[in-house]
Amino acid sequence: MPRRPLAALLAVLLLAGTALAACTDDDPGTTPTTRDATTTSGPADTTEPTEVDEGLRAVMLGLEDLPEGFTEGGEVDDTITAFCATEDAAAGLQASAREVRGFAREGGGASVIQLAFRFRDDDAATFVAQADGALTRCSGVPDGSGTGLAFAYEPLAPAVEATVAVAGEARTGRFGTSAGSGNLTLDVVVLHQGDVGVLVAVLGLSLPRAELDALAAATFTAVVAKL
Repeated sequence: MPRRPLAALLAVLLLAGTALAACTDDDPGTTPTTRDATTTSGPADTTEPTEVDEGLRAVMLGLEDLPEGFTEGGEVDDTITAFCATEDAAAGLQASAREVRGFAREGGGASVIQLAFRFRDDDAATFVAQADGALTRCSGVPDGSGTGLAFAYEPLAPAVEATVAVAGEARTGRFGTSAGSGNLTLDVVVLHQGDVGVLVAVLGLSLPRAELDALAAATFTAVVAKL
């Protein structure tokens, strides 16, 4: 199965209204799959961790951080940090631990996904820089998964931007609208504090921009408070 970028993965989560899923690709010319628990082109392979990173878990969202009506995904075991074909924000980086959480609103219409990594060396800062570049280059570019899904990205709304304006040591974010279907939108931020890198995305389906931004602002504020 082809590697599916984050935007497509989020769409799957939203439309299914439950669990997250992801596929990997062994093509060394793009972004190779994880081969061990320390070197990765995407999230660190933590399928057999030697110990739990409690500090990393502490930065993760819980249902108590979201409005009523959300449920946590039951099979959030992997994800992809790509925004379009060959553009993976975690490409070439090393992480010793990873945490992933996914939430969907009962009845559909909104979803939240969070990824957190314990990076090695200076890779947390690189993660944010690579995410910023990918978001710029991927605006309007199909995801490469065969669906043709593409998002046009623009700056976050001022009220949403304000929630992360001084968060962490570096940060980036965008508002995205599906090029093929304007009713699919998202707010996404990537930031780091020390060796911890975090990606948080809030996706809406037929959700008014004001409602999406309000949910994103509350979600991002909760994440920033945990860093």
